[in-house]
Amino acid sequence: MRLLCAALSAAFLMIFAALPAVAEEQSDQAEAVFDLLRGGGHLLVMRHAHSPGGQKAAIGMTEGCNLQAGRGLNVEGLVQAKALGELLKTEQVPVLKAYTSDMCRAWDTARLTAGGASVIPHPAQKTTDPEIIAAFKKEIEAELVANPGQNIILASHSNIAPLYGAIVLDGEEELPEGVINVVTAPGWNGVGGAVLRIVPNVEIVSKTVTVE
Repeated sequence: MRLLCAALSAAFLMIFAALPAVAEEQSDQAEAVFDLLRGGGHLLVMRHAHSPGGQKAAIGMTEGCNLQAGRGLNVEGLVQAKALGELLKTEQVPVLKAYTSDMCRAWDTARLTAGGASVIPHPAQKTTDPEIIAAFKKEIEAELVANPGQNIILASHSNIAPLYGAIVLDGEEELPEGVINVVTAPGWNGVGGAVLRIVPNVEIVSKTVTVE
């Protein structure tokens, strides 16, 4: 008797929005948000996908990434990040590049979400130093100006992503894993203070089968 686990991705999208111009219906919300992103000029800021501590066989997919003991992406995290990448591709959201922490859980998330765009580890995605963060924000703003119609992904950690405009909601102890937060720069406060999130709906199915 062996336990086999299959990871399946269901409907990929939930949108949480607080923009007056966005309709109440979720389908209309989604279309409005993707229209916004298709126009470019935004940051897709996220904490890495699901990565519970204490994994017995943690893995890092990306050559050169820093694998902290027991903290790679697990099956759910891999599906989350892949689902987000497929969704951005399907919705034709242009991604210029992704910047990430060098930790495997963040770097692997960025690679799967970026859908083939360049992924660059950057020390600013692993520090709370205000001077480094301010300088990096100016670099990103200049890149967006120089590349109209493009968006940039920032993949980091629960204590870093909020420094780049990912808003932690009331009732949340920290930023959720594997969730894209849409951020406008300059401003770096969601989208004019509004919270827009793209959330992969991930279903993990586990069943026991008999292997002859």
